[in-house]
Amino acid sequence: MNSKSAIRIALLVALIPLLGGCSLFKPKSEWDKAAEARPLEIPPDLEAPPSRGELIVPQAGSSRPVAARGPTGVDGLSVADSVDSTWERVGKALERASDLGSIASRDQASHTYSLTVTSKRTHDEGGFFKRLFTRKKVETVTETVNVGVSADGNGSRVSVSGAAAAVQRVTALLRERLG
Repeated sequence: MNSKSAIRIALLVALIPLLGGCSLFKPKSEWDKAAEARPLEIPPDLEAPPSRGELIVPQAGSSRPVAARGPTGVDGLSVADSVDSTWERVGKALERASDLGSIASRDQASHTYSLTVTSKRTHDEGGFFKRLFTRKKVETVTETVNVGVSADGNGSRVSVSGAAAAVQRVTALLRERLG
C-alpha cells in the first residue's frame, strides 16, 4: 500500500463519523422544546344544542314527505325580439331538431313548450377485464324539459328548466339556432 492510498483511507475513515455526526452540533428544534399547553376552553354559549329548524333531522315516520329528486338545471338566453316572434322561432328550432326529442305540448297563451328529450347513456360496469370483453350497456333515457318565453326589457328571455343534462342540450341547440 503506498502512502497516497493510506492517506485517502485515513481521511475517509475520519470524515465518515464527522458527516454522520452533524446532528450532534445542531441545537434542539422548537418542536423538541415545546411544552404541552392547556386545553381549549369552549365558550358557554356554544354548549347549547342547535335550535334552528333547518338543522333538525325529522323523526322517522313523520307525516311531512320528503321529495327525492335528481339533479335539475335551469338555464336560458336573451333574444332581442318580441315575445311572440321569439316563441315562434323557438318552436321552429325545436321542431327541426329531430335528434333532440319531440314537443309534447305547446301553449301559445303562456308562451311555453314542454319537450320530451331522449338521450342515450352508456354504463361501464365491472372491472378492467369485464369491460375489456363485454359491451357497454346503452340505456335510453327520456326526460321532460320545459321551455318558456317571457318579456325581458326590450327583448325576450327564453328559460329552459328540467333535468340538468337535457337542459344543457336544449340550451345549446337554442343558442345555436337563435344566435
